[in-house]
Amino acid sequence: MDGLISRIGFRGRLVTAMVALVALVSLLIGALMMVYLFEDENRRALEQLTIAERLTTEVLERRTDLELSRLDVVVRDFGFRSAIASGDPATLNSALENHSGRVDADFALLLDSQGQLLASTLTQTIPDITKTQLATARRNGADRSLLTIDQRGYEMLVIPIEAPGLRAWLVAGFELNQELANIITRLSGSSVIFRARSNGAGGFITFATSSNIDSIGDPPLSRSESNQNFIRSDRYFTRVLDLGDFEQSSFRAVLLTSREASRKNYYSRALEIALLVTVIMALAILLALLTARHLGRPVLQLADYARAVGNGDNPPAPDIRTGGELRQLRDTLRDTLARLIGREGEIRHAATHDEVTGLGNRNALLQKARDGFSAGKPCSLIGLRVSDLSDINDTLGLEFGDKILLNLSHRLRNELPDASLIARTGGGEFLALIPKLSPEALEQLALTLRSIAESPLNIDNTPFSLRASLITLQLPADASQTNELRRRVNLTFEQALQKGVAIARYKPGQDENHLRELKLVSDLHSAIRHDGLHMNYQPKLDNGTGQLLQVEALVRWIHPELGFISPEEFIFLAEQSGQIHDLTDHILQKVANDARAWFNAGLDAGVAINLSAMDLTWPALTDRVASIFSDWHHNMERITLEVTEGALMEDPVEAMATLNRLRNLGVTLSVDDFGTGYSSLSQLRKLPVQELKIDKSFVLRLNSEPQDQLIVRSTIDMAHGLGLKVVAEGIENLETWKLLQAWGCDVGQGFYLSRPVSADKLAQTVAALAERQQELSEKTPEPSP
Repeated sequence: MDGLISRIGFRGRLVTAMVALVALVSLLIGALMMVYLFEDENRRALEQLTIAERLTTEVLERRTDLELSRLDVVVRDFGFRSAIASGDPATLNSALENHSGRVDADFALLLDSQGQLLASTLTQTIPDITKTQLATARRNGADRSLLTIDQRGYEMLVIPIEAPGLRAWLVAGFELNQELANIITRLSGSSVIFRARSNGAGGFITFATSSNIDSIGDPPLSRSESNQNFIRSDRYFTRVLDLGDFEQSSFRAVLLTSREASRKNYYSRALEIALLVTVIMALAILLALLTARHLGRPVLQLADYARAVGNGDNPPAPDIRTGGELRQLRDTLRDTLARLIGREGEIRHAATHDEVTGLGNRNALLQKARDGFSAGKPCSLIGLRVSDLSDINDTLGLEFGDKILLNLSHRLRNELPDASLIARTGGGEFLALIPKLSPEALEQLALTLRSIAESPLNIDNTPFSLRASLITLQLPADASQTNELRRRVNLTFEQALQKGVAIARYKPGQDENHLRELKLVSDLHSAIRHDGLHMNYQPKLDNGTGQLLQVEALVRWIHPELGFISPEEFIFLAEQSGQIHDLTDHILQKVANDARAWFNAGLDAGVAINLSAMDLTWPALTDRVASIFSDWHHNMERITLEVTEGALMEDPVEAMATLNRLRNLGVTLSVDDFGTGYSSLSQLRKLPVQELKIDKSFVLRLNSEPQDQLIVRSTIDMAHGLGLKVVAEGIENLETWKLLQAWGCDVGQGFYLSRPVSADKLAQTVAALAERQQELSEKTPEPSP
């Protein structure tokens, strides 16, 4: 569609737009007129049928009144009463036949005072006259009802015969026939159908229609599209008049008016509207062509001019004879072209040059390296990075920092005249591509550059010295692609910083650890989401009784390709990649699920969970702990959250706020690896913790190292003095256990007691510990110091 529009051109689009607008307006007007005509047709048909309905009702009522008056004359006739009084069947039948003929009744019945049949003009089906009808007739003087006999519809009237007192009942039936339907049709102009339907089931029985029904075909009698009792179909407007429900049948009069005349008028008006729209569209096309011819030529000239400008040409401006906006547009395009030419040069220069130093930038360096890789031309790369440039900018200002970079760039240009490109690739980092040198010559050049870069600079008459790190690479031996080049340059700079060397040379394979870390970071996310981590639990026993108190949760990761991954490694990567909160949340949920499972299996044990330093700055930590352990089966104090001294010191204010929130939740807080950090006793006293955990480095050789014994015993006494419970980890033998027991240590854990086990083996481990409880609880005299 877009291609078709572009091929039409401006004049074609102008003609199309004008014609489309006129066509749309014309069609809308025509549609509104057609809707109005359609609604007018409905309204007039509805009025005609309303008149026909009132007239039909009035005709039926007047017919009933006439029939009743005639029957009243019959029942008062002396001869008729004498015949009834005789009781002779022949006389009764004769009198009934004669008198029913006098009133034009289609059938007549004569009943005795009990409603039993005395005489009838019917030879086959005799209608049942109910006692309710007789009671109504006696109370009101007559009873009227409708019924069908042998597929014919009748109006049946019941009149009492009294002379004096009730002597008999006269029942007369008058057919609702075609003659009656024709009378209504002549008076109202609408066709009529009389029909009835059983209230229980079955379809309609049509027993009378006006004579013109055959000429107009079968009318629709369904109410599926009815508006109350008004039906509209392709050929008719129809109204259904309820004549009443009698016994088990419902009687209807269907009034119909043909749509043929209205349709002819409708089509005639539609044709007139279509002709009007056609004339308007023809005039619109003619006007659009004239307008497009007048306006299109200068617009097309401007379009060709703009296209040439877009292609990078510098064409002469077209001669626009008309004034106004088109000439202003021509002048604007001409001025824009001049500015574009100048700005394009500026953009090209800015895209490949550094704004401060005028050297090449990262894009220029990568493009130069890419060209060299494609040509297979070897070269050497030497890089220089200024240390503490951000501190210089913060302290002395950005302008001073820019002057340093500018002076340094001049020195690099002077010392590297043979460089194919010198680029400032960001911050205080400079990279230069130079002709290939031997490793020794390249290192000697790097030493020279370092000496020159660190020699004092004279900035605003102030001597200023820098510290710089340099790196060297051989291309394409050390990097054959731009992605490799960028990564290995950064790795080599990081290596120089970590090792504290002034000059670092890239060594093949140096970035394998980096790639491993990237893979672990990516796969850790998948392991967290798809339950690829599992938990081990190490029991923690009461030092006095040997009873199980708690288990420490330890997360484990068996990588499908790399095998066992140390928790220290992947937890550090989780912190660096921002996944630590997801990892902690995952661990909390797994521990909660495992704890519920072993509690339901009859195992009673609290849990201890390690928190990262970054967890203490996670605002949602307290809410997540409360939510995950909302249905915890013990008191919340049976949940211990362990944090290291280093984690507490990274952000003491935020850590303290988080610990207070957790403490208010009711959990137990423990300082893990105590003795390896830098917390002071005053800080420890302020922390809302209840437990202190001595680092295993002081416990592993406790039975043989007097100095460790002094540290551990002093720590226990100090912690108890502060009201803290003491946990010792790293118990490797019975002697260590007994020493801790004698010194009053509260809880112990270590390989001597149990190694970490999976959740499904915890019950077996606890059972084995129960068998050792006597051995562990036996008191031994404290050894002499």
